[in-house]
Amino acid sequence: MSDMFNVLFSLAKDGGSSAVPVASPGSSSRDNLIATVYKQLKTRAKILEPYRRLKNALKNLQDEYLQSKDNNVFMRYSRMQHMIHEVILLEKQYWQLVDIPAQEISESPNAYVFKVMSLLEERSSQPPPKTGGIASLLGATMLNVADKTKDQNLYEQIRNKSTDDLRRECDRLYTELFKLIRKYLGLRRVVQELTSSFQDSRFYPIVPRYPLLKTMIKRVLRAPAFSEICHEASE
Repeated sequence: MSDMFNVLFSLAKDGGSSAVPVASPGSSSRDNLIATVYKQLKTRAKILEPYRRLKNALKNLQDEYLQSKDNNVFMRYSRMQHMIHEVILLEKQYWQLVDIPAQEISESPNAYVFKVMSLLEERSSQPPPKTGGIASLLGATMLNVADKTKDQNLYEQIRNKSTDDLRRECDRLYTELFKLIRKYLGLRRVVQELTSSFQDSRFYPIVPRYPLLKTMIKRVLRAPAFSEICHEASE
């Protein structure tokens, strides 16, 4: 465990104020590669969870919309309101998602990914809000121990890789993370636009609002960001 945190401390000290990736796969030391791959995998896990929430919600919207075509107008209107509300609930429950800045024009993909990695790591290092009660304290303590064990196992798996494998993994993960971030931000924008449109239509009566709801849903299902992931399985 001490080796792991020594490497990560060195990483933060040497690279924390830099705007370039910590490890360039072709030229970094083994310790730097280990620390970078560790950060990459931790970042992927932090983004995958909210990405899957967005993807699953939108795919469920698609399925519900297709099924609603068999209903009469009034029942379908009610179902469309409900299915949209289920999606935009994610935007209201902001803690289920993660805020990621957009890529600057001047940023290379690797530098952008590293910026996101550093930002999410900085947020996760902040202490969680205090909760009352012995049960809450014990639950948080057990969860913390489990997370540390999981992190240690992940670190050991990475350290057991050869240096060449680490270079290939580092390179692959920069590319994978960039694609994942792009897809996540695309779906987040779709949900934000749907939220705004739905809120704007709240005070319309059913006659003009019914076609508006249909248009909102069709806009979501035709959005390039959703079309890119609609073939992926729900998780």
